[in-house]
Amino acid sequence: MVLRIFWKECDLEAKTAGETPREGVRAVLSLFFRSKPIIGVTLRLILDYIERVGPMDDNVGFVQLIRQAQQGNQQSMSRLAEAAEGRLFPYIYRLTLNHDLAQDLLQETLLKMVESLDELKHADRFWVWLFRTALGQVQHHFRAQSREHLVQMSALSRERLAECLSQNRDDGLNDAMRKELSEAIFRAIARLRIGYRNVLILRCFEQMSYAEIATVMECKELRARVLFFRAKHSLSRQLSQRGFSKAVLLVALGLFGLATAPAKGASAAGAVTSASLDVGLFAALVGAAGTRLGIAFAGAAAALLVSLTLEEFLIAFVFFCFASICFVTALYTEW
Repeated sequence: MVLRIFWKECDLEAKTAGETPREGVRAVLSLFFRSKPIIGVTLRLILDYIERVGPMDDNVGFVQLIRQAQQGNQQSMSRLAEAAEGRLFPYIYRLTLNHDLAQDLLQETLLKMVESLDELKHADRFWVWLFRTALGQVQHHFRAQSREHLVQMSALSRERLAECLSQNRDDGLNDAMRKELSEAIFRAIARLRIGYRNVLILRCFEQMSYAEIATVMECKELRARVLFFRAKHSLSRQLSQRGFSKAVLLVALGLFGLATAPAKGASAAGAVTSASLDVGLFAALVGAAGTRLGIAFAGAAAALLVSLTLEEFLIAFVFFCFASICFVTALYTEW
């Protein structure tokens, strides 16, 4: 009975405001939370379950759409291109931070998708395949221009950032700090290597698993985790140089997501969770080995080895070689 009233209210709210059904659901949910918290919480739990179960049917329909497009159905191909455009543009835009360049690379990627769709053998892997194609286009552009490390914000990106900063956000920051943090995270992400930017965007804003990221980047899952750890470490280090603590990294990434999201998806784009930043203990150890702290630790260990006897040195050397082999094997081998 409660659900029947809820869906009727959602439909009425959406029609009255001229919004989509999903936006109507959000509006009515907010009303229930304010007036009847218990019912609001119950409905939120039910909707969370529906969202977890529902995509299974949507995924089946999407796979059918891909297969129809592969068979030459032009209407299905148009619908597929429209869906791809909506998801690809934010990804390419975040990699390049240039609106016009992102549009050009998007069109090249869509053209390649249409030309190569027949080569896709597993329709359920469409998005991973498409993101790998888009990444290839971006990498090819930067190689041709020899500008991999010279990514800069376009004028439109700055306008979008200014618009984002003008809105009230419940992030605990005042306007001046929010502006400084936003500029700092944009500058930090622009300085990242293309591989680091890519893994960061796929993980934080496309919500991909490390296994999916590894497929996009054509590497092992552990390597994807290590790359993400190093990208995160680089961002934290750059923010700390600007006087920000590591605790604001989540907020900074949320601001970046909001400022680079399409207008329609801006509200959901800034939701970067702490769970998405976790890489696992082993990947963190492997990633830390290449940082300044890891190098300093290795230097201290080397200095300690000098004071050992020959027998103790040989034992330590064998242990070090064994540990190194384990690290390298784990990084490049599936388990």
